[in-house]
Amino acid sequence: MFKKPFRIKSQTSMKGSDRKKLRLEIQKNFHGLDSETVSDIIPSKEEVTIVKIYTHAGDNAYIYCVNKQPILFEVDKQKVQYPTVYLLWRYPDLIERFTTWPPVLKKLTDGADLMLPGVIVRGQLTPATFKHIEKGQICSVNIYGNRCPVGVGQTLLSGSDFFDSGMKGKGIHPIHLLGDELWAFGDKSSPPVIDDDPIPVELEEELAAGSGESKTTVAGDINGEPADVVDNGNGSAIDDTSPDDLTDMLPESQTGAEKCVGDDEKTVDGASGGTIDEVNMEQLDIQQQPEENEDDVTDEPATLTPEQMDELLQFCFLCAVKSSLKKSDLPIPTGTFYKQHVMKYCPKDKTLDIKKSTYKKLSKFLQKQAKTGIVKVKELAKGVDSITEIDKSHLSLRGFEVPEITEEETSEGSGNKYTPPQITEMFAVTANTLPFYKTLGYSKGSALKPADIRKVVTDYVKTNNLQKEDCKNEVLLDPILAEMLLVKAEGDRSTLKWDEIYSRLINKMTPVYEVIFAGQPAVIKKGNVDPIKIDVVQRASNKKATIIENLDLFGIDEKTFAHTVQVKVACSASVVPSPQKNKGPQVVVQGNQVNFVVEILTGSYNIPKKYLKGQEKAPKSKRR
Repeated sequence: MFKKPFRIKSQTSMKGSDRKKLRLEIQKNFHGLDSETVSDIIPSKEEVTIVKIYTHAGDNAYIYCVNKQPILFEVDKQKVQYPTVYLLWRYPDLIERFTTWPPVLKKLTDGADLMLPGVIVRGQLTPATFKHIEKGQICSVNIYGNRCPVGVGQTLLSGSDFFDSGMKGKGIHPIHLLGDELWAFGDKSSPPVIDDDPIPVELEEELAAGSGESKTTVAGDINGEPADVVDNGNGSAIDDTSPDDLTDMLPESQTGAEKCVGDDEKTVDGASGGTIDEVNMEQLDIQQQPEENEDDVTDEPATLTPEQMDELLQFCFLCAVKSSLKKSDLPIPTGTFYKQHVMKYCPKDKTLDIKKSTYKKLSKFLQKQAKTGIVKVKELAKGVDSITEIDKSHLSLRGFEVPEITEEETSEGSGNKYTPPQITEMFAVTANTLPFYKTLGYSKGSALKPADIRKVVTDYVKTNNLQKEDCKNEVLLDPILAEMLLVKAEGDRSTLKWDEIYSRLINKMTPVYEVIFAGQPAVIKKGNVDPIKIDVVQRASNKKATIIENLDLFGIDEKTFAHTVQVKVACSASVVPSPQKNKGPQVVVQGNQVNFVVEILTGSYNIPKKYLKGQEKAPKSKRR
C-alpha cells in the first residue's frame, strides 16, 4: 500500500477528548493491553497529530503520529488500526507475529505475498498450532534472528486452512513494510536487535546439513515475474535498491546454511535461486535435497541444473538458427520461434524448460543473443517481440555441427508438435466491487474464475449469516452488497436471489482471460478472448477467398498453417500483412474453404470450436 509515495491532504493536532477515544479504540483492537501501556502509546503531554493522506492506489488513509513518528494508521475510515513498524519495535508482540527467512524481505518489499512455506513453524504442525488465527487478522512479520517485526499485513487464510493446506499457498498479504513510504514518513531509523525465539533442533540440524551452501526461495511477484534472490552467502538478502539500514536488523552471529528449496528447483553448488510463476505461484517447501547417486540409473529424463539448462538452451538455439530457421521465415514471433524451431532440437532424454534456466524468460535469453549480433529482435506488434534478422555467418556458428533428426520429429503440419494454449476466462476486480473483495483479501485487478466468484459469495453470505431462514433462495443485503449491487431505483430493496447476486456482481467486473503456452509463464489479458476469425470475401470475376486472422494469438505459425492448408486442400494459400494496425498476418486461401480450415484447426491443432468465428460462412451442401 505504501510502496509508492502518497499525498498529504491535511494534518491536525488531536485534542484531549480525541486522544481518549483513540485509547479506547486501541484497547478494543489490541487485546491484552493495560491502560498504562495504552497511555504510553498515546501520551497526554506530547504532540499527537492525525495526518490524512491519499495513497497511490486511490485509498484514503489516516496516520496517527506521536512527535512526528507514525505509530498507527487506518484505511478508508475502518475502525481498525494497524500498527507501524516503529510501534512494533517497542512492543514486538502487540499483534500475532510470524517469522520468515532473511531473503524473503527483499521480495516482500517488491510487492510479493508471504507464502506459507516461507513461514517458520516452531514445533510440529498440528491442527492446534494456528487454531487461534482468523482470516483477515492483522499480523506482523519478523526476520529469523531478530524479534522486531519488519512488516505488517493481513492473513489470507484462517489457522485451520493453514493446517489443511499443508502450509502451501499464500499466507500473508503485506500492507506496510520496513523501507516503504510510511517508514520514510518517520525518522527512518533501523529496528533494534532483540533475540528471537529459537527454532526446533531438528530444523537446525536440517539447515546445518547443507555444509555451508545457502539455498533460498521466496514468494513470487504478484505480477507473475520470476523471483530472483541475491544471496551474500550468510543467508541475508542484499539488493542495491534496499534501504542502507536493512542489514542492521540481522544478527551478526547468523551464519551457516539456510535451505528453502522450491518444489521445482534443484540446487547447484554454491548457488541460490527461486522460481515463481506470477499468475501460477508454485508452492515452496523447506526441505533437504538428497544427494545424487552416480550408480542410480533410471529411465526418467535427467533433471538439469540451471547452468546445464542454459547450455541445453544455447545448443538448441544455435541448431535452430543454423539449420531450421530460414531468412524467408522472417520476421517470426519469438514464441513461435521457440516452440517450432528451438524445442525440436532438445534430446529425447532431456526436457527443455526455460523457466528452469538462469534466464527465466525467453526475452532475457534473446536479449543476450541479440547483443552478440547473431539475431535482431524488435517489437513489431504491441507486446509481441519478433526476430527480424539472423546472421548465419556468425562466429559462433562456424564449425558448429547440428545433429540429424527425423522428418517425423520436425513435422508440424500434422499438429504433433503443436500444443494449443490453455485459456481460462476470468473476471477482474474493479473499483465498484473493490469494497466487497477487499474484505476478503483481494485487491483491484485481481482475477477470479466464475467458480471462484461463486465460492467467494457463498462463503461471504454464510460467514455473515445473510441467508434468509424462511427462503433459502434469497439473500439479505448488508450495506456492502446493497451499495455494490443495487441501483438508485432499488434503494429500499433488502434481498436478492442467489443468481441475481452472481450475475450482477460479474457484470460489474472486467472480463479478462489467462493464456498459458507450454513452457511459458501464464499471461493475463484484458477483455474477452479474441477468436480465430474465418471470413469469406468476394474477389473479381465472381471468385471467392477465405481469410483467416488471429492465428498468432494462439501460437500458430501463419506460414506453416498456410502450407498445411495448401497441401490438404490442393489450392493456393499465402500469408499477407493485416490491413489493421497491431494485428498479426492473415492467411488467404483460394475459394471458400471454411469447412477444411475448421477441420484442420479443430483436428490437427486441437483448437476448441468456441474460439472459431465464421463457421456459418461455409458453403451449403447442394440438394440432390
